[in-house]
Amino acid sequence: MKKKAVYDYIFAGAGASTLQIIMQMLQHERFKNTSILILEENSTKTNDRTWCFWEEKSKEDWHPFVQCQWENITFTSDTAQLHEPITPYAYKMIRSNAFYTHMHELIGKNENIDLSYEKVKSFETQGEVVRVSTAKNTYTSSYFFNSILDWNTAQQQSKYPVLQQHFVGWFIKTKDDCFDPNTATFMDFSVAQKGNTRFMYVLPLSKNETLIEYTLFSEQLLNYAEYEREIRQYLTQKNIRNYSITETEQGTIPMTCYPFSKQNSKRVLHIGSAGGWTKASTGFTFKFIERKATELVDFLNDESDMRLFEKRTRFWWYDLLFLDVLAQHNHKGSFLFSRMFQRNNPRTILRFLDEKTTFSEEVRIMQSFPVGIFVWQLIRRLMRSLH
Repeated sequence: MKKKAVYDYIFAGAGASTLQIIMQMLQHERFKNTSILILEENSTKTNDRTWCFWEEKSKEDWHPFVQCQWENITFTSDTAQLHEPITPYAYKMIRSNAFYTHMHELIGKNENIDLSYEKVKSFETQGEVVRVSTAKNTYTSSYFFNSILDWNTAQQQSKYPVLQQHFVGWFIKTKDDCFDPNTATFMDFSVAQKGNTRFMYVLPLSKNETLIEYTLFSEQLLNYAEYEREIRQYLTQKNIRNYSITETEQGTIPMTCYPFSKQNSKRVLHIGSAGGWTKASTGFTFKFIERKATELVDFLNDESDMRLFEKRTRFWWYDLLFLDVLAQHNHKGSFLFSRMFQRNNPRTILRFLDEKTTFSEEVRIMQSFPVGIFVWQLIRRLMRSLH
């Protein structure tokens, strides 16, 4: 289809949220003749993301893109040493390039979808349409979906804590077999905390290949050299010396309950991290996007006001309270996660983080944590809401 000026839907950004929504739309007859424009700034996206998530091992929705999966996880801290199976779940990893390639092929075969490499400069609702401007063109659509994160707005407010999950990762290959390819290191807090929440995240690809990431939950980023220094030191502590670095990655993921959805309007919906689709307390995003994409496509069948899409659940409040504590006591992250893993089955924890537990299970998990610190933060939160 030749690019035009008017579309039914326009998407800003061609990352996981946009592509998962498009994938869902392509499976619905209702959107068969819908005109869609995707505006993406970066024309050279390859493996710019590594997405990890857990789901039932037998589930094969993402099977064509899954590079590795693990049936066991480990958790390590000064007070906990856990190695646990997570059956019936498996922890799975997707490299983004495989998903991008697949979706670009589908888009290329669909005459109703255009992908144009242009940076969105602005968008504005005018009556019953949205006008979207790039440096080259101006387009009009009935609805606009924006995945470009407005990080400054969240950081400039003080009502909601704003942390970041930030990391540097190395893909390494060792001379000898050093890794258990059936076990993922979910969190290793044995590294120096230095007043923050810091841990290693290790995902073996084979017996002599792994992804190792130095990860923090904190407000401020580090100098790049500090991440790499900590990875080297960790490898030395594990007696892993003969290795080569085959690839590196770096990223930061927002951890906040700031209501990005307040920026939605009747015809504009913020999606992905820009819409608060990241699990605020952990930074996990991919499966939450899958859930939101499914809900959105169903919503579009029945509703036309994007302000009605987002609904707050009790898990939002759990995340907010946890982030309140972590923002005030960032050095206690290792202690808090250790208490949770020591006192609960890892499968229950994963379901809790996936927002699929019952209220009684959630109460038991909450009982894992020290009461005083959370009660005090709850009081602070309630007092703040009254002003």
